[in-house]
Amino acid sequence: MMWFIKFMQKRPNDNTIKIGRILFWLILTWSLYYNLIYQGDTIETNFFWMEVSQNAIIYIKYSFAALWLIPLLMWITNICLLKKKYMRYIQVLFWIILFYISGKIVSGAELDVDTLIFLMWFLPLLAWITWKCITTKCLKYREQITKIRV
Repeated sequence: MMWFIKFMQKRPNDNTIKIGRILFWLILTWSLYYNLIYQGDTIETNFFWMEVSQNAIIYIKYSFAALWLIPLLMWITNICLLKKKYMRYIQVLFWIILFYISGKIVSGAELDVDTLIFLMWFLPLLAWITWKCITTKCLKYREQITKIRV
């Protein structure tokens, strides 16, 4: 148990954070694309208490699968747009989005993509709680550092 606590106290380096983000989103996107578009699994037609047409369902499936653009843009640009406080809010938002997506996919009798996404929402929640998945550049973004000389 102590080794787990020591492991959680360490801060990963920036490359590990970037590679972890990319792998997380690639697994998520590939599984969503394969199950929703290639296999043709169904999703619920009730979104926010409104019935949605079949054409809109197709657009929703493709928008779920287009989540791969987020880590690609973050990796290519290596840009920080928000302070660390607001990055934590975005991590919570991703946690809620994953939880919502996992609830909208119609589950079958076997383990499928809805179970995978339900388990994957734990990672953004853990990143939000520990503050460990924000790169060093983004930790210091827009902070005014003053030097006090004595």
